[in-house]
Amino acid sequence: MTGFDVKRKRPWWVSWIPAAILVVLIAGVGATVLIIQGTSLGKPLPKPTVGQVTELNWSSFTADGLAYIERSRNVRIDFSRPPIDADGLGLPADGVATIGPSNKADTDNDYYLIVSGGGEGYGGTKVTVSEVSITSADGLVTGLSAVASGAMPFRNALNLMLGKVEEFGWEAPDTAALFAKVEDATRAEEPYEFTFGPGGRLGFDISMTANCESSGFCVVRYDVAPTVG
Repeated sequence: MTGFDVKRKRPWWVSWIPAAILVVLIAGVGATVLIIQGTSLGKPLPKPTVGQVTELNWSSFTADGLAYIERSRNVRIDFSRPPIDADGLGLPADGVATIGPSNKADTDNDYYLIVSGGGEGYGGTKVTVSEVSITSADGLVTGLSAVASGAMPFRNALNLMLGKVEEFGWEAPDTAALFAKVEDATRAEEPYEFTFGPGGRLGFDISMTANCESSGFCVVRYDVAPTVG
């Protein structure tokens, strides 16, 4: 007896199912694109108006300016011509104005902090941060602090800071003493911190501080101030 295969005849419409599913998927993608294009999503951010930024196109910290910062994710401040008038930037005469924190792991929600100082190198810097706090006193901006994007292992924090030594004009740090300090703190299960700077190569004073847990994870902070004198 010879073996043979029995071929069952399928309904004609079965072969069209994969194609029909593909058509539905393509239509869904097209509809999503149309919705995005019909809203502000997918469109370039409109050029800011005075009020959203200052007359010289730096960030304004008024209500309109803060709304624009949240959309553009850029915080831009000029420290090249001190003293810096707080009122002209929409800041209080005395106090601290804070932007952020982003509060999300998605780095798309972080901010680009751009500070100009008119000094050597690029004359300023651009860093990615999750929060910016600007301090003013007696009507003048006295400085800002900004938290670098995300907690990071000690080695990553150290490498980030070492990578800024030349750019920011710091003296070369004593890494041997730093490693000894970290080892002692880790053995004692105590938190520790270390600071590089300040340096003024860019035309403003800037330092970086790493605050670390005994587990070895650190939060890095930038501290920036206009150069006085």
